[in-house]
Amino acid sequence: LLARRGGGRGTRVAVIGAGVSGMVAALELSAAQYEVRVFEAQDRVGGRIRTYRGGDTIVENGSVQRVDWDPDPGLYFNAGAARIPHHHEALLGYCRDLDVPLQVFVNDNRAAYLHDAAAFGGRPQRARRVISDTQGAIAELAARALEQDLDGRMSEEDLARVRDFIQGFGGLDGNYRYTGSPNAGYTEPPGGPTPGEILEPLDLVEISKGTSLRWRALFSDQYPQQATVVEPTGGMDAVAHAFHRRTRRFITLNAQVTKLRRSGTGAQVTWRDRVTRRVRVWDADHVIVTVPLTVVNAIDGDFSPAVKRAIEAAVPYYIPAVKIAFQADRWWEKDHRIYGGISWSSRDITQMWYPSSNIHARKGILVGAYIWTHDIGNAFSAMTPAQRAAAAVADGEHLYPGYRNLVQRPVSVAWPNVPFQAGAWIDWGDDPATRRDVYSVLLPPDGPYWFAGEHMSHINGWQEGSIRATHHVLQGIQARVGSRRPG
Repeated sequence: LLARRGGGRGTRVAVIGAGVSGMVAALELSAAQYEVRVFEAQDRVGGRIRTYRGGDTIVENGSVQRVDWDPDPGLYFNAGAARIPHHHEALLGYCRDLDVPLQVFVNDNRAAYLHDAAAFGGRPQRARRVISDTQGAIAELAARALEQDLDGRMSEEDLARVRDFIQGFGGLDGNYRYTGSPNAGYTEPPGGPTPGEILEPLDLVEISKGTSLRWRALFSDQYPQQATVVEPTGGMDAVAHAFHRRTRRFITLNAQVTKLRRSGTGAQVTWRDRVTRRVRVWDADHVIVTVPLTVVNAIDGDFSPAVKRAIEAAVPYYIPAVKIAFQADRWWEKDHRIYGGISWSSRDITQMWYPSSNIHARKGILVGAYIWTHDIGNAFSAMTPAQRAAAAVADGEHLYPGYRNLVQRPVSVAWPNVPFQAGAWIDWGDDPATRRDVYSVLLPPDGPYWFAGEHMSHINGWQEGSIRATHHVLQGIQARVGSRRPG
């Protein structure tokens, strides 16, 4: 990004945080000959990239969990970032350049289940059945509406073409009625000499009773979720490790920044070594703050009053995400023919993720809950890990009777409780005005201070957002440095 221009020699840049944003900054600044130093409070890099395996320890404020899964590299749990959409070009470009091997992540699986307590007596339905029958029923309604063509906009030839399109789209019969489709599945699938028998279509009124089904059936149509989605082979931390290999000489671990003070046109960074307890300072011309705003709010910084207000305004918008994972025999493959993908539930667990890798291995890691709403996330974060696991198992029983005997060795991560994170990602929800106000203050530099990270992008909650926000800051620093050079 900056290497072609160079010109950074003699300019010192401090970076707070060694997540993806901070390591991208180190990689690009060092290539342009800036003197860069990254201060990371934890004893690891990656930030909210966090992959757990057997033998690891999960530390939260108030609890410690030992991951006692089998020591198998195929048994891993991406507690934070877990997938990469195909249009996240910046991240995929770094994966290519840093030799991070990728595999397909099964984000959408029509064999998985959609469950809503308000529909079908609480019985889970295969996603393919709900989606195909919804599509067929709506196509039939559209075909009926075309019979009237009240505004007369289409010629008879156009009407015929549109009817044919709708007929194929919805699987309608010759009378433009939906009577079921092979796409929805079979009571008895085709086999040998038998043609199979398709399922009776689900009633659209009954489907509509499940309010969560309305958008969960369209989940994979959303731009960030559209195929193809990928993941690093063996766990998302492969991304963090690859960046670290290239930037480790610029990163100081266990270095907690405690104070920021302006000094001339630059700033003085005060940090404490969390191992030796020694306090040190480093003078920089620029400071890039990449850690979550929940953490920035705890640093004694001499930011402008407007910046401080913007940070405080943003903190409540961080999502209290929780994930709960289990080791299990791969019964979802053997008994339900589910190979990767996601089941949805109106219960608190919200989602259940099946592993996309190591198909037909004896064991796998099932994500038995992925929660990202404020009320449920805060409630689960207040529980002990044992209580979270028990609640997830109880909810799982609504999808799979006998579930409590199918999963073992639970672990969980509640991101509000994770030290130096205090939340998963920022989500402005239905309040774009606050985002606009916060960004108007935090996107421009506050003297020597620059802010980066996913919270400073319009791709919130994704690594791509972190990278794009960092690129924006780097271009700003380069422009400022270039404008001050003679000639």
